[in-house]
Amino acid sequence: MKDQEVKVLTNVKFTWTINNFSKVTLEKLYSDTFFTGPYSWQIGICPELSRKPKPGRLLSINLYAGDNVNLSVERISGNFKLSLVNQLETNSAIIKESENIQLNQGDNNVACACSLFVRYFNISSHGSLTGFIVNGTCIIVAEVSINDLGLLDHNHPSSLMDFKGLCKIHEEYVEVLEESCSKYPSLVESHRNRKRSERFNEYSFSTLGKLLHFLKTKKVKDRTSDDGCKELQDLWDEVETRFDDLSWLEPHVKSALTCFEKASKVEKLKSNVADLEEKSKTLKAQAIALDADLEKTKKELAMAEEGFDLDDQLGSGIP
Repeated sequence: MKDQEVKVLTNVKFTWTINNFSKVTLEKLYSDTFFTGPYSWQIGICPELSRKPKPGRLLSINLYAGDNVNLSVERISGNFKLSLVNQLETNSAIIKESENIQLNQGDNNVACACSLFVRYFNISSHGSLTGFIVNGTCIIVAEVSINDLGLLDHNHPSSLMDFKGLCKIHEEYVEVLEESCSKYPSLVESHRNRKRSERFNEYSFSTLGKLLHFLKTKKVKDRTSDDGCKELQDLWDEVETRFDDLSWLEPHVKSALTCFEKASKVEKLKSNVADLEEKSKTLKAQAIALDADLEKTKKELAMAEEGFDLDDQLGSGIP
């Protein structure tokens, strides 16, 4: 029976290592983006660690559903797990699990799939729980298992359009797909010849559509270059496994990836320049202070030496 069909299950495990954890001064801190199929995720924390830990203060660790609102699904079925790793005792992690999430919730239409709260005082150097912050390093692990990896919500057909009789595609991707498939008809022909399921075709063309949409609409400045590079690479890796000949698209993807890499290098160099400029200012200020101390000490020396000769005999003038 159809209700007894086994659903697709996709798993991913993402580890986020935060160095100098106790020195974090940002109000919120986010990990790199990671993916399960078409769904993107980020871990976010609200550390408030710039102040001395107080017994009642909570450290909030959240698993966010990235930009999945663009996928036009209202609910993601799966299992979500967050772990605060104990680096000294493997079996002593602090764990929170949840099932299923409803999209279009929370700030900026971003859903939270799982939240873990821990009293920061307890895991800090002031508390009783050891192993969670070691040499200033904190490790958080997110595990995501998604059931029935579909991209679309078929309960809302108004956002879906038939694509070449192969599947239903979100209207946002149809135009870019039509343009590419008219130039490269083998994209459609190869999937017709394979006679794969509508679900397979839906995932293939939706992922390709998202990749094409990304290339046509995104700019490096729209997001951090590292995040953009990771998202584009993940989309490309997925699309490559589903289409026979993408030689026409590969140069554009490689060019975009190179652009992201250059942008990342520029961002890091700018950061290094800013750091060096700050250090230079500090050293110059220290040099000015040292020069002032030197001049002051020279004057004090001149005054101390006035009318005084180290070569004078101590008993000079004794009859």
